[in-house]
Amino acid sequence: MVDIKEIDSLFNEEAYKKQEKQKINKHSLLVKKAKLILPSFAAIFIGLILIFPKIQDDGKTFLLDVTLPKKGELEKLHIEDTELNITDKNNRVHNFTAKNIDETSPGSKLIKLINPDGIMPISETDWINIKSPVGYYNQKDNIIELVENVQIYHSMGINMETQKIDYNFQTNIAQSNTPVFGQGEMGELTSEGFSFDNNTGIITFKGKTFIKLDEKFLKGKPKND
Repeated sequence: MVDIKEIDSLFNEEAYKKQEKQKINKHSLLVKKAKLILPSFAAIFIGLILIFPKIQDDGKTFLLDVTLPKKGELEKLHIEDTELNITDKNNRVHNFTAKNIDETSPGSKLIKLINPDGIMPISETDWINIKSPVGYYNQKDNIIELVENVQIYHSMGINMETQKIDYNFQTNIAQSNTPVFGQGEMGELTSEGFSFDNNTGIITFKGKTFIKLDEKFLKGKPKND
């Protein structure tokens, strides 16, 4: 006759051994994980110990420079503090910097420039620096338009101001239909607009134009100069 109590004891013993084996396996797994994780925590802790005194000595706040995307920037191109290099038909590179560059609409070829500031070569030795608070660059037509108090400085020492100017990099021609004021060593100039052909170096003033030359340039420079 089979003893039921003996059978129960056998099952209980097997269950006990199985539980103990599971406990040992879990313990081994925890030990392995600890061996992997603890060194990482130790490295981080040591790093903080080394950095913290330096932060205290500098007396500055330790901040992470993380810029979160603004509303609408996920759909439109938005770049901050960048450069824009534009090549004209003569393979001359015109370099512009801008505080911000933004697409006017998602996928648009028209981008808006905030505080564009450009260096534009006009010969092997001469160049023009042009800047304004706002500008637009049409990638399709390869035309840049600067608006609102445009300032132009020629490397020969001539300054000009106008409210709007556009430059076509396919034809290398600039033009403005807003009043222009210029000054330099030769004198002063006001005009209703102008065009500039960067292929020939010829500038043409439009409408009523007044030029006030310095007296020494009318009489010719003294020989001792």
